Amino acid sequence: MAHSDLAARLTAALSPARRTAPAASHADSTECGDPGCARHAGVSNWPHFPIARRNGADLGEAVANAWYTSCGSSRIDIPVGVVAALALWPTKTEGAVHARSLSSYIAAQPPRVLVKGYADVYAATWMLRPDLMDVAAPIFRWTEEDLDEQELRGVAAVTRAALRAGVLHYTGDSDPRFRTDIDLMSWTITNVRHHSSRKGLGEYHTPPEITDLMARMLMDATENPRAVKSGGHSFNEPTAGTGGMFRSAVQDMRDRGLNPHEHRWVMQELNPIAAAGAAVNTVVWDLGPKAVVVVGDTLAEGDLSREAYAHQRAMFAHRDTIRHATAFALATRSASRMLNALTADLAA
Repeated sequence: MAHSDLAARLTAALSPARRTAPAASHADSTECGDPGCARHAGVSNWPHFPIARRNGADLGEAVANAWYTSCGSSRIDIPVGVVAALALWPTKTEGAVHARSLSSYIAAQPPRVLVKGYADVYAATWMLRPDLMDVAAPIFRWTEEDLDEQELRGVAAVTRAALRAGVLHYTGDSDPRFRTDIDLMSWTITNVRHHSSRKGLGEYHTPPEITDLMARMLMDATENPRAVKSGGHSFNEPTAGTGGMFRSAVQDMRDRGLNPHEHRWVMQELNPIAAAGAAVNTVVWDLGPKAVVVVGDTLAEGDLSREAYAHQRAMFAHRDTIRHATAFALATRSASRMLNALTADLAA
């Protein structure tokens, strides 16, 4: 697996992320009804943006309609990446109480500001879980491209559609138990991908009602369900899709007072876009430090668990190298400024 090359964004991610909008004046804000007005970029008095928590199917359909109506491009990495970035947005609050105000702020940003913001979200998450975000790179590489006006319109339209459907209500809660209600990535990918493409790939994600039932049956069938609390168990999904089965398993586990962080979770998936969605979900659902995602053909290559954990170790080492190099560069710059100041004082 190749390391994703986003050095500029990764370096920027070492600085604290700006979580709130800076204060600024906008005398005409009360008269402006356009939430995408460029004048509202980076200001604190953005116009109200209506949102409502809709189900996963409606959210996915809204995103797909927004993308194809505003842009019409056959690219699915951009709309999927927009939803992924919103799902990973670092502001998490109890009960997602900031979802409404944050949605209004994000919706008010012009397209190019949105693209930069999504790139920064990816970079910040990469610094936390480089192994997962390396797998997720196929749905974020577009943030480094020079998008044309049509694609930028699509980014803005998808952003507003996802926010209007309540994406931050689902993913903005600080408690991971409430971030596993639905598989947003699955609904998004399934709706954005053309039906003919899904049919050709044989890609039909298992309905959440089925995975919920299977997870409960599996745990109920265990002779001593609480024995899972001891930790050290391994769960492997050879055809993971976006991880729907693990969503249900983790949700049921938490309902029983168990901690998924104590176990190993391995998701194997052939399709890179679906695997990217699984990687994003792993972070959103907080499966824990032992959860990994690997892209590969289970039928041809068998169990890829060893490869997945080797990739995790390699990516953490890669991240640490970048971090150390950046720290050295910052220290050198600071020392240079001190030397220049000392030289100036001596000259005076």
